[in-house]
Order: sequence, then C-alpha cells, then structure tokens
Amino acid sequence: MLPFEFSNFSDTIGRYLKEVEKLADEQRDKTREKNRQIEDHTLDAVFDPAQPYVPPKPESPVPFLSFAPLRNALVKLEHSSRAYRDALNKLHSGEHPLSLEKQRLLDTILMKTERAMTSSAGLPGRPWYKHQIYAPGFYTGYGVKTLPGVREAIEGRRWSEAEEQIQVLARALENVAAEIDRAAGAASGLN
Repeated sequence: MLPFEFSNFSDTIGRYLKEVEKLADEQRDKTREKNRQIEDHTLDAVFDPAQPYVPPKPESPVPFLSFAPLRNALVKLEHSSRAYRDALNKLHSGEHPLSLEKQRLLDTILMKTERAMTSSAGLPGRPWYKHQIYAPGFYTGYGVKTLPGVREAIEGRRWSEAEEQIQVLARALENVAAEIDRAAGAASGLN
C-alpha cells in the first residue's frame, strides 16, 4: 500500500490558513495606517523638498473576508485524517487484513487524494496551474506560494477574487477529505 498519512497535511493546511488570515489582517492595518498618514498630512511633513513629491492617494479599506468556508473544510479534513489514521492503525495491527484486491483499491483511492487538490479552472490568470495548495508564485518565478489563489488575491488587493478563491479552495479541501474518507473505508474493509 502507498505510505500516505494525512494528519501532517491537515496540520500544514491549518498553518497556511492562519498565514492568509494574518495577511488579510496585516493588509487591513497597513491600509488604515497609510490612509491615516495621508489624511493628517504626516507624509507631507517628512518629504524632501529637494525631491519631486506627489502625495499618495488613499486606498480603499480592506474588507473582512469570510474564511468560514475554509475553516469548515479544514475541520472536515482533520476529521477525515483522524479516521484514516485510526483505520490504518487497525489494519497494521492485523485486526482487519486486506486482500490484494482491496489493497489495490486503497492505493487507487490514495492516488486520487492529490488529484482532489486541483481545480479544472486553474488559478486566476494562470489556468494551466491546477493545484490549489501549492503553485509557483505569479511574480516569484519558481518560488512556491501556498494557497496561491487566496494568497495572491489578497496580496493584489482583489477582494472579490479572494472571496471566490476561498470558495474554490474550500471545495478542493472538501474533495480531499471525501477521498480520505473513501480511503478510510477501504482500509477498514468497508468498500
């Protein structure tokens, strides 16, 4: 059988989710501070009169994004990961040995977990990148971006796109959880 284990994956997704939530909060704080400095003319007071100066324009406030779909999908993923781990522990204990046919079925399901992390539409502006968890950054060359659809939308201040990508990513995580549930059933000998 393929040596897959999903608890670390769900923990990692939880960390990535905290990062993008923090990124949105930092964007909100930076925008609020920049707009305050523009409004009270702090930036005008510190510019070098020997250099050309054009005062910056205020930016629109950063909305509060709803990360609830991702949080809910993460809970499903964590639950599925635990169920698979428990089924695998029982399997390794010899309680429920699997036939060769069932082992092949389990391997087929496990291979589909990675495929479930993709979206046929791809990432915004890059439909050829299908993976929703990892992708090269739009401006980073081969440097990886985690949760790229959501992260890059926040970085680019594209709020409606960020909301859309939260939904796309949540569906991908739910699809992964469903495949892990299928794998847990196969490991338990239920499929």
